Amino acid sequence: MIITIKAKPLTVEGFAPYGKAILIPDDNNPERPTDRFNFWPKLSLLKCDSGVFQVGVSTFFKRPFRTMNVEKHYKTEEFMSPLVGSFVLLFAKTKDGRPGSEPDFESAEAFVIHPNQCVVVDREVWHWSPMPFKDNSTMLCIFAEDTHKGDLEIQPLPNGQIIEVQV
Repeated sequence: MIITIKAKPLTVEGFAPYGKAILIPDDNNPERPTDRFNFWPKLSLLKCDSGVFQVGVSTFFKRPFRTMNVEKHYKTEEFMSPLVGSFVLLFAKTKDGRPGSEPDFESAEAFVIHPNQCVVVDREVWHWSPMPFKDNSTMLCIFAEDTHKGDLEIQPLPNGQIIEVQV
C-alpha cells in the first residue's frame, strides 16, 4: 500500500506541530541595522540534553520522493537548512499525541524547503531525510553531539507500506 501526500510550502504556521520554521525576515525591522548588513540575532534557539552541538553537512542524492521509514531523536532538536538546492522533508505526528508513541503515517505531512529557509525539528518528532529536487542537495545540520550514533530511532512503516510525496 502506498500512502500519497502532497508537499506543502514551508510556513511558520503549517510547520508549528513539528517545530519552528525559520524564514528570512521581510519586516525590514532588524534588531541591528547597519550600513553593511541587517541582523536578526535570535530567530530560534536549539535545545539538547548535553548542551554540546555539532555542525554537519550532508549531500543527498536524487531519488524518488518515497520512504518506508521515519526517524526521531529523544534528546535534541535538529536544525536543517539547504545550502545547495531545495528538498522535501517528511514529518509524522504520533498516533496519540504523546511523546514516545508510534508514528501516525496516515497524517504525515511534507514540506518544500528552499535554501533561504530552515527548520528546527522538535524532540521526538518523526521525520525522514531530505529528498532533493535536482541531482543532489547539500544540507547544513545541527544537533546534539553524536546524535547520529546514540539518539536515533528508526521506525519502518508497517507491512511494507510506502509514503510517496507529490511535489
